[in-house]
Amino acid sequence: MSQPEDIPRARKRRYDGAVILPIFAAMLILPPFVGLFAVPVTVFGIPLIVLWLFGQWLVLIAIARRLAHLDRKSTRLNSSH
Repeated sequence: MSQPEDIPRARKRRYDGAVILPIFAAMLILPPFVGLFAVPVTVFGIPLIVLWLFGQWLVLIAIARRLAHLDRKSTRLNSSH
């Protein structure tokens, strides 16, 4: 197993981001944040809270995909050396 000093800085930052992402996502669905969007407002007939939850879900998936893509790319570059 590699020691933290063996891991390149950029890869460690991506790893840290991947660890923090689910924690951040969990915080976004806690009542203080969801309560901000639990109002009787609709956008194109869709309740605002539904847009908030699905929008957040979509953004988090996009961020996770980007982190995975960058990690895969750096792993391929490191294995070619």
